[in-house]
Amino acid sequence: MASPSKAARGKHRWIGAIVDRPINRESCQELISVILGMYDFRLFDCYSDGFSTKVIIKVSLGNYFPAREILSNAPDIEPVSSSGKIRLVREKLGLKKKIRKKK
Repeated sequence: MASPSKAARGKHRWIGAIVDRPINRESCQELISVILGMYDFRLFDCYSDGFSTKVIIKVSLGNYFPAREILSNAPDIEPVSSSGKIRLVREKLGLKKKIRKKK
């Protein structure tokens, strides 16, 4: 079956943020779930450098403004960038795209 067209998929925004401590992906998922409990989100990237953790979160366009406000007020997370394109958020955070090996 064919995938839905681009217009049918819904609009979303990418939020790039920095968590002030190094944590793994599972802990980061739990932390964001506690903070953004009522909103649907998806954790895309999570990179820890030993001092902090850079994360990229995908939220729907309808939830973008409240989610961004909640993240701004959270004590452990500092939103740095947001955009409709993940490439721009990755550039702002200084992250590189993961290269997947084809099987």
